[in-house]
Amino acid sequence: MSRHWSDLFDGISYGLILFIFGNYSNTLSWITVAAFYPSLFGYALIAELPFTKTSLPNIKNWPKGMWAVFITAVAIILVFAGYHIYLGYLLPMPFVIYYVSCLSIPAVILASSFLLSKEVNQNWCRTKLYSWKTRKTNKNATLQHQEQADEGTTLLPVTAAPHSVPNPYTRQVAIHLHHWQIFYVLAFFTRFDHPVSQVGAGIVLACYMEGICAYGYDRLVNDG
Repeated sequence: MSRHWSDLFDGISYGLILFIFGNYSNTLSWITVAAFYPSLFGYALIAELPFTKTSLPNIKNWPKGMWAVFITAVAIILVFAGYHIYLGYLLPMPFVIYYVSCLSIPAVILASSFLLSKEVNQNWCRTKLYSWKTRKTNKNATLQHQEQADEGTTLLPVTAAPHSVPNPYTRQVAIHLHHWQIFYVLAFFTRFDHPVSQVGAGIVLACYMEGICAYGYDRLVNDG
């Protein structure tokens, strides 16, 4: 029950953010609703096919049927994306820059999640910092040794003893990109009052909603 409660409030929060910043006061119409319901049930039926019951982390083991569905979906998304860029191009240039640059937001979120995973799983940042400090210490010790040699002294340089940096993290994390996250991001770009954009909004909202109904608001970064 607590999971349903959390999903309910996640849905309200995500929906409010999308409606405001996705300009759905302009996009939402009967066309969007008419495209939503067939797409919702159609996507649900496709997701129940035997060869589509897999996930993105298992991409190396996808069957041919799943690859066919994936390539078809990507092609449809690219067609809609191209037309939406054209719709944006019809507006003043500052809007086009703003519209395309919004892609940097999901890119930054995804990149930060992978950096977090690398740090927690491999102790990456602390190891790099330790290596840099060790090189700096050894460089200073070498310079000191050179100065002592020039002065005729024979003191040995003090070098840092190499050792592995202890990992402070007791758990590992895993990245799992869910389709509800992908289509939720795409929904921010179907912001025009053109019928094609309204149909696109109905489709991406349906795919987003199918993911929520089937699995809930599963997270991008998960404890391993």
